[in-house]
Amino acid sequence: MAALCGLNILDTPPEERFDRITRSAQRMFDCPIALMTLVDSERQWFKSRLGLDVPETPRNISFCAHAILRNFPFVIPDAAADPRFADNPLVLGPPHIRFYAGIPLRADNGALVATLCLIDRVPRSFSDDDIAALCDLAQWAELELNVYTIKQATEVSREKEARLRAIVEHAGDAIITIDDQGLVETFNPEAQRLFACRPDQIIGGSFSKLVARHYRAAVTSYVRALARDGIGDGVRINRQVFGQRSDGTRFPANLVVSEMHINGRRAFTGLVRDISARRRKADEMKRLNRRLAETLSLQQAILNSNNYAIIYVNVHGQVIMFNDGAQRMLGYSEAEMRTQSSLLVLHDPAELEARVHALSAELGRPIRPGAEMFIAKARERLPDESEWTYIRKDGSRLPVLLSVSAVWDDENALSGFVGIAQDISERKKMENMKNEFISTVSHELRTPMTSIKGSLGLLAGGAAGEIPVRAKVLLDIASKNCDRLVRLINDILDVEKIESGNMRFEPVVQPLLPLVEQAIAATHAFASPFKVSFDLRSDNGDLMVAADTDRLIQVIVNLLSNAAKFAPPGGVVEVRLLRQPGYARLSVTDHGPGIPDQFRSRIFQKFAQADASDTRPKGGTGLGLNISKAIIERHRGRIDFLSECGVRTEFFFELPLAA
Repeated sequence: MAALCGLNILDTPPEERFDRITRSAQRMFDCPIALMTLVDSERQWFKSRLGLDVPETPRNISFCAHAILRNFPFVIPDAAADPRFADNPLVLGPPHIRFYAGIPLRADNGALVATLCLIDRVPRSFSDDDIAALCDLAQWAELELNVYTIKQATEVSREKEARLRAIVEHAGDAIITIDDQGLVETFNPEAQRLFACRPDQIIGGSFSKLVARHYRAAVTSYVRALARDGIGDGVRINRQVFGQRSDGTRFPANLVVSEMHINGRRAFTGLVRDISARRRKADEMKRLNRRLAETLSLQQAILNSNNYAIIYVNVHGQVIMFNDGAQRMLGYSEAEMRTQSSLLVLHDPAELEARVHALSAELGRPIRPGAEMFIAKARERLPDESEWTYIRKDGSRLPVLLSVSAVWDDENALSGFVGIAQDISERKKMENMKNEFISTVSHELRTPMTSIKGSLGLLAGGAAGEIPVRAKVLLDIASKNCDRLVRLINDILDVEKIESGNMRFEPVVQPLLPLVEQAIAATHAFASPFKVSFDLRSDNGDLMVAADTDRLIQVIVNLLSNAAKFAPPGGVVEVRLLRQPGYARLSVTDHGPGIPDQFRSRIFQKFAQADASDTRPKGGTGLGLNISKAIIERHRGRIDFLSECGVRTEFFFELPLAA
């Protein structure tokens, strides 16, 4: 391509000196088409064309693109019978090539840049004499190809001179030429600006005037050595010096010196660039690098001195950081973890499977086993904090609280994920002790409370004789509080079963509507004192789900009783059973006071009460929604709520439809 462009004939008008050659070829071989073709990277362009209308064709379908790759003539007697060209558009369509003979043409440096070719629309043979004659024509064509006309040579010379002048005049660097005595010959506009000096003040004077005083003796000696010994063709000297302006101010500069030869004597070109700003930036960069190193050192000390396991992975899942806390906690070195195919080696397979199901239900889309289960929520900028059991290198197990967050760069592109794990062994021990205590106390209380409730019922029923009216009031209060204690004990025992994994579930595929109707019937007596009624509406058709009957009714009763407590007196609680794509949705809506914003994040926690005072008007243990959430999640479902203070509150759960 360089040799082709150097010929300066691409995309130029036709010239008789080339047309004379193609006419001779056309007559000599009695061919309808004769071409002199220049082949560049994308096309073949015809400098001379006889018998063809188009000025160029794409290279990828050209015959000449094959011919130019050879050092000898390229002949195709019948293109239609040649598998390389049978389906070529130039064979199947205009100009309907059947015969082709082409010979490559060389530039002065030997590069193949063009072809002289013959084309016929019928097959034909090509003898050795024909090839010899075509080679003679090719030598003629090469002579013309490599000879400028006087006009072309003059135009090229003028153009080069104009370009060089424009480059020198508008260059961003100071360009100074000096002779072999060290005297300035040219001084471009940028040099005038940089040194605050007019050309007449410096041209003909010593170059050493342009450098700081304490450099001048060394520069004068240096220039003399250059004049004597030279630098060498293609060699440049690059140095940093201090320049001096006409007003005496100094500045750091980069000086690049190269050698040239004019009329048999040496001369030199100097490119001078003010590097004051670069020096300042370099100094500032050094300061910033020192501060950055200090910050990184501090961060590393913080990361390695704490008792948290901090693990950072990039978007490809490669472990980039495994801090000292993680190494102490888990027994693996950072190098070992970087060779692991994934971090799954740290996790219990059963927990991973459970996580896949729970996360799929929570996000409403299938989550694949593997890295996705750890990063799905973080990728969507959702908080992700959950308990896991880590498996150390020695096989021992460790409960941790793992928080996973996504890391975004300054262009808001995802760059990786960081996981921070906290050892919660001690907390788990305390929780287990507390749960065992609560479970023991609850079990021990259940039997006497059952006896007390039975005894109060017998007394209220007259088993011990007629009871005075005032005594009946006291018995009624005692009976109601006994019921509250029984409910609290049952809720605590349910929570203990859930947390210990001992709550049994026996799912059966069944319609959901009858369970809702049973729950409403069981809640009517509770809702009567509040003068609240239930309005049930359901989509047509049975919504079949796999559910444990008793546990699911327990959830629905809890939602209905909560709505009845908070609905306005005489109000209606709306119960809606809807079919959604792939799941059934049950919603319970009341028009009570709503849920305060500050309480929303805690509503499914244990013992959560929006009003936790001893004088709150609504009773309850604060365990019902926590138990309901656990039951629904065991059914691979999702429970949540929507609330608008003073208008409405809607609790709902969604269960997968059974196949």
